[in-house]
Amino acid sequence: MPSQHQAEEDLLRTFARLAALLLLLVILAVLGVRYFSAVDQVSARGLQLEHHRLLNVLAMVRSQWLSLGRPEQMQLDWQTLERPEPPGQLAMNRAGWPQAPSRDDSGCVALWQQLLGGMPDKAVIRVQFLHQDQSCCYMSSAGESLSYQMDTGRVIFLTADTDY
Repeated sequence: MPSQHQAEEDLLRTFARLAALLLLLVILAVLGVRYFSAVDQVSARGLQLEHHRLLNVLAMVRSQWLSLGRPEQMQLDWQTLERPEPPGQLAMNRAGWPQAPSRDDSGCVALWQQLLGGMPDKAVIRVQFLHQDQSCCYMSSAGESLSYQMDTGRVIFLTADTDY
């Protein structure tokens, strides 16, 4: 009888450990789902912050362009901790809006780097040049997009739940 009692205790102890492990796995699964669903929201929030930065930089660059007598090119002197770069030239159109070095996806990446001093994580932001309205479109994996129309200087931020 004592060995049967010992076996039952071992079985109950094993069952309790299994239940605790199962509970731990359920908790980790819930936390994992919440974490990974929040990653898209964080990247969208990052694009929204970049929207405000872009608006401020465009206003500053345009006012500087006006004060310098409307030059065709302006010198930018951004200094970042990651990579100190020599001052770069930013092409401006006749209306005073910054232009991409080339009218393609890589030109839009270069324009972002010129205006905002660095490109966000490429896993989070996709870049596309749209020929129909001559704009650079920056899209997050969550569906938000930030568009800059080079001819007019118009900046449009669209969220994923925007209805057309």
